[in-house]
Amino acid sequence: MSDTYSRDTRPVDKTVVVNGGGSRGGSGWFLAGILVVALVIGALYLFGGGLMGGSGSGAGSAAGGGDTNITVDTPDINIPDVNVEAPAAPSGGAAAPAN
Repeated sequence: MSDTYSRDTRPVDKTVVVNGGGSRGGSGWFLAGILVVALVIGALYLFGGGLMGGSGSGAGSAAGGGDTNITVDTPDINIPDVNVEAPAAPSGGAAAPAN
């Protein structure tokens, strides 16, 4: 059997590899690192037990801690009785069939 394709029209398989070079997304990793550092510093401030002047009350807290008593006086509210019965159906007409 002979080749039915000419040199100009025969199919050609071609693989193209594009190398952008270097790393991409460097600024994204930088911002993610800043966010992680900010979260760690915030957690130390909140839960560090006075480690950085925070108000944390951990087991080794040097911030003092102590008992906190809160008293809230609420007013007495009287709600009137409400009638929730449905009104009677109008007279006349055919009754609805039961399912």
